[in-house]
Amino acid sequence: MREKIRLSDLTVLYVCLSENWGTLERRCIADASYFRNIGGTAFLLCHEKSLVDREAEKEDIPRLHFSSHLRSWRSRLNFYFQLQHILQKQQIDIIHSYNYDTLLPVGMILKGMLQIPMVFTFNESIPWKKNNFLDKWFISRTDSIFTFSPNIKELAAETFPVNQRRIYVTGAGIDFPARITRSVHLEEKKKIVIFISRTERSLSNIKLFFDCIPSLIHQLKTQNFDKRLIFTLMTDISWYNHDIYEELKRMILERHLEMHVSFETRPLASSSFQDCDIFVGLPQRELFSDQDLYALVTQTPVLLPRTSTRQQLIKQGKFGETYHPEDGRELKDKLVKILTNYSSYLEELQGVELELQEQHHFERYAEELYAHYEKLYTQRLRYSQKQKKLA
Repeated sequence: MREKIRLSDLTVLYVCLSENWGTLERRCIADASYFRNIGGTAFLLCHEKSLVDREAEKEDIPRLHFSSHLRSWRSRLNFYFQLQHILQKQQIDIIHSYNYDTLLPVGMILKGMLQIPMVFTFNESIPWKKNNFLDKWFISRTDSIFTFSPNIKELAAETFPVNQRRIYVTGAGIDFPARITRSVHLEEKKKIVIFISRTERSLSNIKLFFDCIPSLIHQLKTQNFDKRLIFTLMTDISWYNHDIYEELKRMILERHLEMHVSFETRPLASSSFQDCDIFVGLPQRELFSDQDLYALVTQTPVLLPRTSTRQQLIKQGKFGETYHPEDGRELKDKLVKILTNYSSYLEELQGVELELQEQHHFERYAEELYAHYEKLYTQRLRYSQKQKKLA
């Protein structure tokens, strides 16, 4: 009888060569932490002193460092040889990558290491070239593609020439509060929250939002909307350490909006949204964002940049609205719509957290993740043993 594989006996190499900090990077750190906590061995390959590196250090995850970006064939070749050395030295059993650019060198190596499965978490727009033979060749070595929603799974099926049975919807794997306790503001005030990433370097997306505030306030006054609007800029690091803080303050003063804007530092978690009346999402490189989920699970109406994934998430206007990311007029009009029909959105949001838990709760995600690891490792082990016998 074949002995059952134990995950605690395996070693997983998590690859995240990113300078950003968003849903993908948070997912990578969480995956490595969860796997380490069940007794497995986890290593993280990242850029030294990147945000991913710093957050992994806080979680006490062992790191390996690669110095350059994968923008040239020379750097990819250097990555190829370094990764080959890591696989031999650390006896890696599974590779889990979060960056599209790493798939070519990883796939090249694993073509000669049949026993190691490769997992790719897909959550960003990529410049895919369907007619490129090398792209087709290296992506064919990917054993599983993890996505956060059905829409992203469909996009992955259209983007990558892989069997659809190798693409899975795992959900986002976020922690949910044990109890939803919304802080209801006084009738004369509405708090509108915008979350700004700690790696945001440009004011272009934020400027679009601020440009629509004066006309928004004016239009609401003409409709006898007498509640005071507070626009709260939230981030998860100290604002004094944020690169765009001074520019933001100047932009607010130039528009004479200082009485309407506040700054807050809070962790990116559901508890940070429980006193929020409306959440406005800014355009992002990611296809799916966990901050959108955190707002919805606290029964907060949302206004999000329009993508098929976000339209599906909010049930096409049931839990909030979407806007074109370059259309300030539509952004303003949708905010007016939510504010003047606020009670109907709150009514629709009653119990939405239960629905989202079925799709995105950490326990569900963890069960799927570990089941995939076990299945893929077992399949690869059997396949490599069979190939050795045939040879």
